[in-house]
Amino acid sequence: MTRPVALQVYLSDTLAEQVRKAASDHDMSVSEWLRSIIADRCGEHDLATRHDTSITRILRMMVFARVGVDGLLAGHADPTLRDRIYKVYRRQCTAIGLPSPAAEGGRDEA
Repeated sequence: MTRPVALQVYLSDTLAEQVRKAASDHDMSVSEWLRSIIADRCGEHDLATRHDTSITRILRMMVFARVGVDGLLAGHADPTLRDRIYKVYRRQCTAIGLPSPAAEGGRDEA
């Protein structure tokens, strides 16, 4: 992968604030947001495709981490630790309004 090239641009205070807000609204850094807009305008990349690719990469990392942690818990000397952690996990999901993990399949899927 080649190293990104820095570009400098001067904006009015108003436009700079609009850019910051737009990037924040998309949960992106200003650099990421500007890069996606410029790439889209230049016809090189589609923002949705780039976003989907990022989400897929993050999901893969999360699945790997979950499988690894679950394996460590399953092999732990305390056989009740894994069940206790899953109970806390379910309570915390409920507390923040996420659907029940049971609806997503058993914990032994991995």
